[in-house]
Amino acid sequence: MSAEKHQQALVGPGKRKGNPKWAFWKRNKDPYSGKRYFDAGYWYRRPQREYIENEFQGFPIADDETEYPHRDIYGRVTTQKKDVLQYISPTESTPRPLLVQATPEVMKNQPAGDWRRVKLDGKVPTVLKISEWALSQGNFCLRWFRIILVVPAILILLSLPLGKAWEDTEFDDSYTEFPNYTWDYPKHARNRLDCRPSNERNAENASVHSGTRSSDVSTKIRLLRPRLLVVLRNDKWELTSDTSQIPYAFISFTASHFPFRPSKTVSVDKAVSAQNTLEELAQRKTLEAGLEAYWIDFRCCAPNEEAELHTADVHRMCDVIRSADHVLVLLPELSRQRKLEWGARMWTLPEALLARRQEILFCSPTETTTISKLAMADQVWDDGDASDGDHQPTRVLAEHYSGVLTLGRLELFTIGLEALANRQQNGTFYQGDIAYALMGLLHNRIQHDRSDTLFQSLAKLSLANDSDRLIERMVCMFPRPSPMAQNPYNPSHQEQENLFLSLTAPDQYHTQLWDIEPLCQVAGVAVQDQTLILDSCRGVSIRWKAFPQMKYKRSYGFRKLIAEIVLRSGAFWSGLGLGLIIKYAWDFNNKTYSDEPKFGANFPNTDDWSTDVGLIFLGVVAVIFAFLLSLGAPAAVRRLYGGRVMQSAPWLVGFEGVMPAKDLEVLIFGNCEGRLTYDPSSTPFCERDPAERIGVEPLWISSPEKYPRPALPQGHRLFTLVDTGSLTISVFSARRPPSVALVCGREGGMLRAVLCHYERSDNCLYKETVVRMDSVTLNQAKGLSWVKVGLGDNWGRLG
Repeated sequence: MSAEKHQQALVGPGKRKGNPKWAFWKRNKDPYSGKRYFDAGYWYRRPQREYIENEFQGFPIADDETEYPHRDIYGRVTTQKKDVLQYISPTESTPRPLLVQATPEVMKNQPAGDWRRVKLDGKVPTVLKISEWALSQGNFCLRWFRIILVVPAILILLSLPLGKAWEDTEFDDSYTEFPNYTWDYPKHARNRLDCRPSNERNAENASVHSGTRSSDVSTKIRLLRPRLLVVLRNDKWELTSDTSQIPYAFISFTASHFPFRPSKTVSVDKAVSAQNTLEELAQRKTLEAGLEAYWIDFRCCAPNEEAELHTADVHRMCDVIRSADHVLVLLPELSRQRKLEWGARMWTLPEALLARRQEILFCSPTETTTISKLAMADQVWDDGDASDGDHQPTRVLAEHYSGVLTLGRLELFTIGLEALANRQQNGTFYQGDIAYALMGLLHNRIQHDRSDTLFQSLAKLSLANDSDRLIERMVCMFPRPSPMAQNPYNPSHQEQENLFLSLTAPDQYHTQLWDIEPLCQVAGVAVQDQTLILDSCRGVSIRWKAFPQMKYKRSYGFRKLIAEIVLRSGAFWSGLGLGLIIKYAWDFNNKTYSDEPKFGANFPNTDDWSTDVGLIFLGVVAVIFAFLLSLGAPAAVRRLYGGRVMQSAPWLVGFEGVMPAKDLEVLIFGNCEGRLTYDPSSTPFCERDPAERIGVEPLWISSPEKYPRPALPQGHRLFTLVDTGSLTISVFSARRPPSVALVCGREGGMLRAVLCHYERSDNCLYKETVVRMDSVTLNQAKGLSWVKVGLGDNWGRLG
């Protein structure tokens, strides 16, 4: 949209285009104007439309006039159009535009994404700021001049009720809660009672018709016997549905070797010829195997016109394989190349692994040979990227189904998925077919849903089987960036596989899937792709707009006692001295003194001038002493606000960019006394001391002019997270600033917190990154009920 058309769109009906008053009002309404505005006590800058469209997301921002509703945890409904990035306000429990504080370097050199920016600042008491300025570096005379200059202001501020902020304050020892709840029904719920009412009735009907009493065979999840077989009767091969007690062979082949389906490249005559060749070869090899019946898909599966029954036949093929006496693989010739071509097809992997016998018969028109499952891993199956013996999923599966080793439930699911994903998926009808091929290797089955995506099918399959809470563990994993991810706006079939395929390798924290102990439960699979509904996790809101004024308890030592005496006694001595000076100077000026005692008095004259002069001198000494004490006020204030921190109010506060720890501590606490430290192992950017498990500041932060910054994934930028409860700093990278931390698991003696940003239009949290936190955080974070979490990218939120 051009600038002229954009300006016309901002001018509403009935308003004159040239009216500067209304034009200014409309410009304020543009959330992507890039201008500076004031709201809710903060000066902020809005994001730039041009940068978002050309660089941040790469496509124009859609003019969406839809009013999206939001129901908060109390059931109150509000509506709003799509706007800048938002967060759930912990105080109001409603979505609010996210204000992100950024370092001066970031504000100057890098435009914001789709969020508003404010200047990085802290809330340090004014009296401490003045004291630190007076005590800052400078020559001797300059420092004393600053001290004398600020002493009156310090004394005035300390005389106010707000001047006692150094005293211990009572505060809540819990992190700020995240008030969010999803009211959506899951597409596939773990418990049927949580399904949408219409889906619940469908699920009940499906469960009733899934048994052997059903008259509709397409709804059966398992088959004890094949639905159809080709049987030799009276010297004639015929198709029959009477398959009980008949031993048979399962015929396996590939369409690339025998093109039996008519298509644009295969004529009808050629397809019929291929079918005849297959049937003739299958009949001859079946008899050679000592059998008189066989199962072959283009004869025993329903035609494509009967889509439901055909799909059911394909997905129940594993039952046919398990019941077969022999598995016969038909090839044009028994060369290694032909075997590799057969082994490259996805559906042939379960056809061999699930065979009852350990030897598979490979047949050509001229010869027959047997190959064991273990030998097939070398002669028939090629894992492609297997550079060594540690990464051969097909070999591991062959050993498992040969009885050489036993895979655990987690390993069987993940390794089976990886092996199937390495195969060609020729002839798939739905994008979830790889999940249904994997289903044949597992115990429990799922009903086919043609509307399911690959992720939804795999998640549903995992929930249906006892896979040791694989999905919950997957939420906590922090996989390495995939080089195959090409389009972040519309994840491809292969990119959806990567969410599960990444589970077979260690993540960025060098952690395996089985090392994670889940602390949450998946309540269901959401309607949106790559999205789950989590329950029982703990949530913490991340504050981005500014650092709060710190509340913490300090140790009360002798030096702090002296500092408090100095501040509190200064006013006493100055008041006493001024009082003595004023009173007795007045008496001294208005009284006459005599050397003779008064008549009748037996004691010296009380109006002796020496007494008044002595008291005046005492008052002067008191004033000088008070002045000397006041010169120590800045140092006393620094001491009162300093000291060892015993406990602090827990917050998670973030800002965009990085900053040295000493500068950050001055910003938060007003001075630097080594309170903040870097976490030793919270993110991949952490660095550790070689002698003790303590974090050290990365050199590229402390000396950016000498050391380059680490490389970041595409579209990522650096953020810093400060945990005021543990007084630690963590640096992480993400595409957008996350507004909530979900504690979903634990491993290696630390918690796994999933950092997510919030999308108001669908009330969903989208995973940005994963950080590790101390275990004590678990008891300080509040639990959450149902929350919707997306594991994929949400780059297209403005499109």
